[in-house]
Amino acid sequence: MKSQIDVSGRIFYEWPDEGCRKEMRFSDPSQLAEEPYDVVIIGAGVVGSALAYKLSQYKLRLLLVDKNYDVGEGTSKGSSAIIHTGFDAAVGTLESQLVTKASIMWPELIENLKIPFQQCGAVLIAVDNEQYNQLEKIHQKAIDNGVTDVKVLTSGEVKELVPNVSPEARGGMSIPRESIIDAFSIPIAFSEVALANGTDILLGVEIVDVEDADKSIKKIVTASGKSIPTKLIVNVAGLGSSKITPKYNGKFFDLNPRRGQFIIYDEFSRSMVDKILLPIPTAQTKGVLVIPTISGNLLAGPTAEDFPLDDETAADTTIDGLELMLKGASRLMPSLKDLPRIGSFAGIRCACSQGTYQIRYNDGHPGILTVSGIRSTGVTSSPALAEYLVEGLAKECGLSLVKNPEATDSRPENRWPGWWKRPYENNGAVKNRPEYGRIICNCENISQGEIIDALSSPLQPFTLDAIKRRTWTQTGRCQGFDCMAKIAKIISEHCNIPLNKITKKGPGSEIAC
Repeated sequence: MKSQIDVSGRIFYEWPDEGCRKEMRFSDPSQLAEEPYDVVIIGAGVVGSALAYKLSQYKLRLLLVDKNYDVGEGTSKGSSAIIHTGFDAAVGTLESQLVTKASIMWPELIENLKIPFQQCGAVLIAVDNEQYNQLEKIHQKAIDNGVTDVKVLTSGEVKELVPNVSPEARGGMSIPRESIIDAFSIPIAFSEVALANGTDILLGVEIVDVEDADKSIKKIVTASGKSIPTKLIVNVAGLGSSKITPKYNGKFFDLNPRRGQFIIYDEFSRSMVDKILLPIPTAQTKGVLVIPTISGNLLAGPTAEDFPLDDETAADTTIDGLELMLKGASRLMPSLKDLPRIGSFAGIRCACSQGTYQIRYNDGHPGILTVSGIRSTGVTSSPALAEYLVEGLAKECGLSLVKNPEATDSRPENRWPGWWKRPYENNGAVKNRPEYGRIICNCENISQGEIIDALSSPLQPFTLDAIKRRTWTQTGRCQGFDCMAKIAKIISEHCNIPLNKITKKGPGSEIAC
C-alpha cells in the first residue's frame, strides 16, 4: 500500500471564536458529506482512532468525532505508555486474547505508523515471602495466556538484571517483550492515516442526542443543535459513553473514573533502570510501577482511586497520592526516594462494574455498537480490538466491507517525531531549514522547525497541549515555564491566530488576557 499521506478527509473544529483557522471552524453540517455516513465513531481516543484507521481501509464514508480539541485528549493521554504482553490478564477473557494478539502486532505497526517504541522488557519483583510464593502461579498464568517467554528468577538473577533493585527482593519473573511506547503518538498516527483515506474528523463537538435510533438512517445531534445523519453509530466515548447510551435506549452499564497518579523523574534518573519494574499485582490494580519512558524520563505510578462519574476532582493530583506512589515505587527501588521529581500528572481509566471490554452490537436498536470498560490495557489492545470490532460490525450490524486498493496503512518517513529522530543531527536538514537549528524548548532540545512541522501536520493542531503531545515541548525540567510563551507566539504567527486566543487545551483555557 502507498505510504505517502495526501489528505483527502476533512477536519473541522467547533471553535466559538478566533482560536483556530477560520476555514476549519465547523458551523454547518453542509461542510461534511452530502450523503449519510456509513459509520460515525463517537470518541477519538486510542480505540476510536484505531477503529477509524481500520475502517478507513475499506470503501466507507466515515466520521470520527470527539468533544475535545485534539484526538487522544481524554483517557488516552494519561496512560503508563506500556505495551503489555498480557501475561497477567484473566485467562480466557476477550481482554487477554486481544492484548496478547496486539502485543505481537505492535513491532510492525510502529514502523508503519512512525511511533517511537522500545522493547525494554520488564521484571516482576517479589519483595517478601508472601509475594514470592505467588510467582509460580503468576508464571503459570502467563503460560496459559500464551506468553511463553517468561522466566522465574532467583534473588540473585533479579539483582543482576536490576542493579538498583531493593535488597529485599526475594525473586521475580522476567517478561522480555513488555515494551514502552510514545502513547501520545498512537491516536495521532491512527487518525492521520484515517484522514488520508477520506475519514472526516470533527473536534470540539459533543454529541448529546441520537435521533431516529430505530431507523436505517440515524442522526447524531451535537450540543450546538447540529444534526448529522449516519447508517451506523459506534459509541466508544470512554467515560462519556454512559451519557450517550440512554439516548438510543442502550443497555445500562455503570461507569466510574479510576484515577491513576504518576510522578515524573528528571532525565538523569533514567540511567538507573532500563527495564519496567512491576510489583506483584492485586485484583484491582497492577500496583505502583517504575517505568522508563520512551522520552528518557522515569515514571512512578499509578495509583488506583475510584470516583463518582461526574466528580470534577478525579483528574487532580494529591499529596496523599504522591506519597503513596513514592512509597510503592521505593519498595522496588529504594533510591527513588532521593531522586528529584520534575512533575506529576493523573490519568483517568474507565472502570465498569459490569466488567472489562463490554462490547454490545445492536445495542438498543440495530446498527448501534457500544464499547465500554476498556481499561488501561486499551493502549496495547487497540489495533487488535479495532480488528475485532470491524469483524463484528460486518457480522452483527451488516456493514459491507469492500477493500479500498488506494488506501494507505502507513505514515510517511517524515512523520517520525523530531525528538526521536533529531533533525539537527542531519546537517543537510538544518542547512535547508535553519529553523531546525533554533532551539525553543531547551529542556528537551526541541526546535522551532519541529513545532512548525507539527502545526503543518495533517491534523493541524492549535493548542499548546496538542503541540506538547506531538513535539515533547513543555515536558522537561521547567515543565513549560521557559518555552510556553515562545510556543504560543509561534502558533499565533503560523496560524494567524491572535496571541490572546491561544489556549492550553481549547476554548476556556486561554493563557493570556
